[in-house]
Amino acid sequence: MKNYINVSCAMIYRQPTFHSEADTQAVLGEEVTMLETQNDFIRIRCEDGYEGWVNRHQLSEWEPDAAWEKTMLTQNLVRIHVEADTDAPALRDAVAGSYLFVTKKEDGWDRVALPDGVAGWVRADAFDRISDWNRIHFVSYAQRFLGIPYLWAGKTVKGFDCSGFTQFVHKMFGISMRRDAWMQFEDGRFVSDNPLEGQPGDLMFFAESGSKVTHVGFCLGKGKVLHARGMVRVNSLDAQDALFSENLLKDYVGIRSFL
Repeated sequence: MKNYINVSCAMIYRQPTFHSEADTQAVLGEEVTMLETQNDFIRIRCEDGYEGWVNRHQLSEWEPDAAWEKTMLTQNLVRIHVEADTDAPALRDAVAGSYLFVTKKEDGWDRVALPDGVAGWVRADAFDRISDWNRIHFVSYAQRFLGIPYLWAGKTVKGFDCSGFTQFVHKMFGISMRRDAWMQFEDGRFVSDNPLEGQPGDLMFFAESGSKVTHVGFCLGKGKVLHARGMVRVNSLDAQDALFSENLLKDYVGIRSFL
């Protein structure tokens, strides 16, 4: 049997208690590895290698049928209904980046099996994929999330932290990356130390205290950065720009890329 997250987004904690600080999230249908159990919490390894504690009620042991199609949800937020009808009661919600197992297709709807053994219906267009893209499409997609509030440990459209935002957008384009800003800095391909030289879609990194990278955002070109700070917003490292942030320029480290 395998283990899957069975809620739209589960908080992953540093310690086996709800009173602990959370570090990340795991999403519906994400397969995780169980490492140990303590009371009502299970320490798991997520798909990106991150480890932490999840409440056992948000995890299901399950073996999906090999014939079912595991499909990533691309629509920002959907409701999974008991019937193929938007007016039918909902079983739960699901966010973009979740994985659902499609068991049947019917008149624009997909029947999906959920990790706790329940079945429901989702509009088929919730799984539409980006088939062809370039840097402009990539950045345009990221900008759809302007105004989404900052949430520490957040990596879904319900709220992002800085590296959760960059990881999420890359995932939607089929690019896997590690979770934290300093990890992404280590793994990314070097582009430049000059904040004005990055191309749209590259990543700009910052060290807010000391030398360790602690913040990341998307380069928009000409010194502009799209990042999650308070909310997803745009700032600039160009002193002549109305969106200039002196603090960001002071903390700037360099540009890396996964594109």
